[in-house]
Amino acid sequence: MAGTVEIHGLTKRFGDRTVLENLDLSIEPGEFVALLGRSGSGKSTLLRVLAGLDSEIDGEAVVRGTVSVAFQQPRLLPWRKVWRNVVLGLGKQSDDRRLALRALEEVRLVDHADDWPRTLSGGEAQRLSLARALVREPDLLLLDEPFGALDALTRIAMQRLVEDLWQRHRPSVLLVTHDVDEALLLADRVLVLDEGRIVSVHALGHPRPRRLADHMDVRTKVLADLGVTEDALA
Repeated sequence: MAGTVEIHGLTKRFGDRTVLENLDLSIEPGEFVALLGRSGSGKSTLLRVLAGLDSEIDGEAVVRGTVSVAFQQPRLLPWRKVWRNVVLGLGKQSDDRRLALRALEEVRLVDHADDWPRTLSGGEAQRLSLARALVREPDLLLLDEPFGALDALTRIAMQRLVEDLWQRHRPSVLLVTHDVDEALLLADRVLVLDEGRIVSVHALGHPRPRRLADHMDVRTKVLADLGVTEDALA
């Protein structure tokens, strides 16, 4: 079966600076992949390429099917009601509201359908962003540090929600994150990017729901790949 994402020899430069260098990556249909890396390693650049926001590349980056993106900032339109933000970009359809309500039901926001975005909490706004991404029924869901601005408890709730939605819809997912534990709890594979290259791949085979205690050996390896040693954590 062909992958949802097939990348071969991807190189991206900004002037004299090479951000992605001869990168190869495949993401299978329904696979959940987490991408970790230090700031400036090329994570967001790769996501932008896959989202179709940057086509000036060398090499090949093929995405099969539809793509949706949820960013760290929800990027809501404050002058549109919650339900209208969900269907933003779909084009005029007679069943827009029905589609929006169905998506809002999945993220537990249907009671806020006719509210204004400014009345939502940070977690609610991010759930709205997820509803907007999922209403397109994407083959590839790109998550660009979507929980980075949330408090710890809200972040845990959002992680559980994303896993639940992924299991129901089964899109391929690429999650860009700085949170090692988040990656271990959610992903089938954890990739570490450094200086534009994938330097390690860690497959996670434990059944869901996951416990971090099951992955402490992988956690240590991923942290080492990121340049964090046990001495640094002591």
